[in-house]
Amino acid sequence: MAQVDDLLHGVAQVTRRIAILLTLLLAASARSESPLSGLGYGWQASASSVRASGMGSAALAAPDTLALDLLSPANWSGRHVTRFGFGVFISHNNASDRFGDDASGDGGFTGVGFAAPVYHSIILGATLTPYTTLSYRQRWTDTLDWSEATTRRQGDGGLSQVLIGASLPMGQNARLGLAERVILGKIERLWAVSFTESGANSASETISDRYDGFGWSLSGAWSDGTWGAGAVINTPLEATVEHRKVVASGGAAQVDSTSKLSEKTELPLEASFGVSRRCAEHLFALEFAWQRWGSVKKQAGIIERIDDGTRASAGWEWTPKYRSLDPAWRELSYRAGFYTTGSYALPSSGRQPRRFALTAGIGVPYAANASRLDIAVELGWTGDKTQVGVRERHFLLTFGLNHSELWFTGRRER
Repeated sequence: MAQVDDLLHGVAQVTRRIAILLTLLLAASARSESPLSGLGYGWQASASSVRASGMGSAALAAPDTLALDLLSPANWSGRHVTRFGFGVFISHNNASDRFGDDASGDGGFTGVGFAAPVYHSIILGATLTPYTTLSYRQRWTDTLDWSEATTRRQGDGGLSQVLIGASLPMGQNARLGLAERVILGKIERLWAVSFTESGANSASETISDRYDGFGWSLSGAWSDGTWGAGAVINTPLEATVEHRKVVASGGAAQVDSTSKLSEKTELPLEASFGVSRRCAEHLFALEFAWQRWGSVKKQAGIIERIDDGTRASAGWEWTPKYRSLDPAWRELSYRAGFYTTGSYALPSSGRQPRRFALTAGIGVPYAANASRLDIAVELGWTGDKTQVGVRERHFLLTFGLNHSELWFTGRRER
């Protein structure tokens, strides 16, 4: 009976904390990237932590008792304490298309979450990560017979993914994760034209789409201390879309309509799998991810042609052994990696744009090795103007903190 009381007591505390955390998380903004980014443009978030960002995103099968995995509840193992993790980023992008060149900077959250043990090795938690993003600006001026016309196009917003679930022990070396998956977000696109001649009216059209949908995420993790394996499967889901269209001329709205689309937007089946191998102080990991966009009945966004999205990653982590002359070296972890991912959106050429990136990172533990600060950098390049229509170069700097606290323990009976 005492064990049941402990379980109910723990579940109640974690449930209250989840409710408070999600109330704060839903106000977080989605991560923004480039003209190729976003629902309808083809890039999705893939790094499960800042540690993974330094390893080319290949950390699904790499055991870690400190970094909180934001995409795989099966990896919520480790010390029997409550863990809180989050990441922030700073990015710089240079994009070039037929309209010219554009440089932009951005910053925000890469994800946030927490996990806490409630009964023996059962762990409950919640995470929030960007799912897909949209952020672009285009501006150009044409000279007409009677006036100059300045045209502006831009897109903002994105979708976020919330996981609320549990991590369960499956024998000595394996864990199973099950989570409800919530997709929320808003995407806004603007087209506007203005004329230099004062007597000419400007015109604009704004389209806003709000999304919400529910699905499931199943994950697994196994490690014997030398070899490791991990997998995540996200079920397809249908998202409800609230569509608003505003057409304006000369600054006055001519059309302002809001309606729920009768046909829902389908988000496809997603699967990822990874393996890892530890050799003394070195850890090597490989990972592959696949998104079945080519089978969806109705795609979201503004591009009609889509195909399956894929990602292949390779990562390495080195934690040097203790050295008497420099004991701090035993504490640090050094990382490097590489990944390539294919956009699910196909341009008019029919060639799938691919992104290539090199990554590196470092981890600095503190609080008696119970918590850690992670830093990662990424240099990447995407597409070309001839075959894809857009060429992008980007630099990404991320910081992550994973902190452990003893929030509560089971009550002991005398």
